Amino acid sequence: MTTQNAVFVLFCGDEITFTDEDYAPSSLQSEGYIHACTAVQVEAVYRRFYANLDSVKVAVIDPRRVKAKLVFEAPSEPMDEHTGFPHIYGKLNQNAIVDIVDYQLFTHQEITPTILDVLAHYRFERLPVEGTLYKSTWRAEDELGDSVPVGTAMIGMYCNALKSVSCFHRLAHDEVWHFYQGDAFNLYLLYPDGRSETIVMGTDFSKGQHVQIRVPAGVWQAGELAAGGQYALFGCTMAPGFTGECFEAADHQALKQSYPEMVAVCDRLAVNNQETKMPSGFVS
Repeated sequence: MTTQNAVFVLFCGDEITFTDEDYAPSSLQSEGYIHACTAVQVEAVYRRFYANLDSVKVAVIDPRRVKAKLVFEAPSEPMDEHTGFPHIYGKLNQNAIVDIVDYQLFTHQEITPTILDVLAHYRFERLPVEGTLYKSTWRAEDELGDSVPVGTAMIGMYCNALKSVSCFHRLAHDEVWHFYQGDAFNLYLLYPDGRSETIVMGTDFSKGQHVQIRVPAGVWQAGELAAGGQYALFGCTMAPGFTGECFEAADHQALKQSYPEMVAVCDRLAVNNQETKMPSGFVS
């Protein structure tokens, strides 16, 4: 096991955030180190210590950015077949944390140095309801009324190892998608007349891929990385701009009745846990 791959810390509630402060849980005082684990060890740690708790999250840590000493050593208590747990001997500088994901979305896959580099550069957040990795890059100061900006822009990242996808949702305004970098991704469109379409976003026009596409208002849309890829960077712009009120996530069970050819996709991308609205007052 190389320490170039990510290590992970499980926690509850809001113990860890994207701030400049250091993270120092009680174990640092009582045992001298912060407990962490590798991707294959997360499930065992969850079952032993967190299975009965609500709102369990996983902090994804780039070990190359950890300032404290990181040592792989046997746990203080036997953990099935797992040995060589990463222990952080000192406070964890939180700028070494490159993602925070709900345990239910954690895929138990290794996070490669390439993906860690992208995450560390862009410092994404997780979009409410969908859980997509995103970063707001522009929100116009001019407004149309009711606090609706004339335009907005964001950068997003799809990644199978971190379960970053878009569930089916529709918007009150047109949205323009842009492909930026990485591997191709699929954009699924379900039209009000019953048609469905899969748009492949990427740079290989010889294969019919698109670098830009407009999704009309009212069309159900969802996206995920194409099979075999590591990650994809994309952008979305809207005019009028995005607000939480213009967003509606789908009831995926209902969608499957209307678009039976998309059953497998709906099942795969139903990550919104039946939530359909953004939190009150949310702006990207």
